[in-house]
Amino acid sequence: MMNCNLNFGGRKALLILCGLGLLAASAGAQTSSGQLTITMSVQSSITLVFQNNPSVGTTGFCPLTNAGTNNVGLDLGTAAFPGSFHTSTCVSYTHLTAADYQVSSAFDVVVSKANSSSPNYRLAAQISTPPPANVKWLLNNVALTNTGFTALDAADAYGTRITKTLQVQVKNTVAAQVLLETITFLATAN
Repeated sequence: MMNCNLNFGGRKALLILCGLGLLAASAGAQTSSGQLTITMSVQSSITLVFQNNPSVGTTGFCPLTNAGTNNVGLDLGTAAFPGSFHTSTCVSYTHLTAADYQVSSAFDVVVSKANSSSPNYRLAAQISTPPPANVKWLLNNVALTNTGFTALDAADAYGTRITKTLQVQVKNTVAAQVLLETITFLATAN
């Protein structure tokens, strides 16, 4: 049996035992730390798609091929000046003057945004090649060129259907041919 005198030896022994216990505990609990810094950029974007107008199939509203995408087609059929001849039941055919006629059809443009504080967007369009003599390509009565984008709208709302009417104006002196054009639309965030 051990007799600890707390006045001198017992107190010293107790302190040594406590110190050894703390030393043993700290030897088994080693730690380390580190930091990870994250960098990420969020890119804003806008997307443009073409939709069939809700009036599709009626006069002036031909169906788009591949509607709901950004790469669509629009077939205006065959038209000729005498007698208001045209083969498509959905086009709008009009004699503009005694020597000019117009074939037209409307569709919708929808621009959506993501991660952007832009309040609205500008819309412009450009044809890919110069039209034949006495042929004009227009959108909502605005003539298009192949030399640069033509402004159509200055502040359209995102997520809203914007109806655009494509018009092809032809003089009665234009030789028989297939009129083929690619129109590029450009939406720019404001």
